[in-house]
Amino acid sequence: MKYFFAVLSVVFVLLFAMVGYTYFSGEYAPEGSAVLTEPRAHVQLITQNSNEHFWSTFKRGALDAGKEENIYVEFADISAKDPELIAETAEQAVYSAVDGLALQAADEERTANVLLMAEKAQIPVLTFESDLFPTTDVPTAGSNSYDAGYSLGQMAIQACGGRATAAILVESVLENAPSSSRNLKVQGIMDALSDAPQIEVTQVYPVDVERFEVEKCTSQILEERPEVDLILCTGETSTPGVAQVLVDANRVGDICVIGYGAMPQTLDYIERGVIYGSVCPDAYQIGYQSVKQLCRMLDGETVSNSSNTGMYTVTKENLEQFRKETAQQNLD
Repeated sequence: MKYFFAVLSVVFVLLFAMVGYTYFSGEYAPEGSAVLTEPRAHVQLITQNSNEHFWSTFKRGALDAGKEENIYVEFADISAKDPELIAETAEQAVYSAVDGLALQAADEERTANVLLMAEKAQIPVLTFESDLFPTTDVPTAGSNSYDAGYSLGQMAIQACGGRATAAILVESVLENAPSSSRNLKVQGIMDALSDAPQIEVTQVYPVDVERFEVEKCTSQILEERPEVDLILCTGETSTPGVAQVLVDANRVGDICVIGYGAMPQTLDYIERGVIYGSVCPDAYQIGYQSVKQLCRMLDGETVSNSSNTGMYTVTKENLEQFRKETAQQNLD
């Protein structure tokens, strides 16, 4: 009898272990991929290894689309939006014969070469958050940098009542990186501000976020440009950095900050009144639509050359609504 109960106990332990392994291996998939049983295709998205809110939200949207379409979604993380790194990673994807590829086009020449390679290998390619308009025959998903800049300018007019002395901070990680998207954002800002002639832009400051230049540049503005009472940030990483300098210098309320992106720190600063508001792309939809569009291309369907996912404009008035909407994306 003791032997019988011992054998029965072992059987129960083995069954429990098998059920537990099956549950947890499906529930906790390795980060950076959508794990499915016998996926019908394998697509790779070239993304950045960054703590920015944009990328974590983008990946979540892409994974959700992959699960819906039974597509294996892989992320190839690179350190920065470096044209060389993007091109090299894309070339490796082509050589490894992925079924579809999505990337941020950062350089016209290198991107064109990658597209040619992929075309020869009959691999569908899509770009996201790209402003390289010469590649008009390549579908793209995401928001437009010019529209983002225009929204920043409109928010600035609203925040300061159409009268201010402004400085613009433009993020630049790589000294020689192409600046088409940054230029378009600045152009959008300037075009919007042209409707408010009493807002004067004193200077556009390029800042290297990797070298902690945001804090240094903001402090420089406070010391050398006392007339500046409006700062516009065109990058997600620089926005909370500017706000923190104002807090440390006890200058909150003296300078109006218009930010970009939806990092948790940025939203907290909006809630506290340090930042007036922020413009941010719908990162979830960009990731989601990138995979959805690739899926349609794999099915032989004709897709739109441009899938504009729109922009959020977040201020203290609609902050809670924005948080609820983005929290719902985590649950769906």
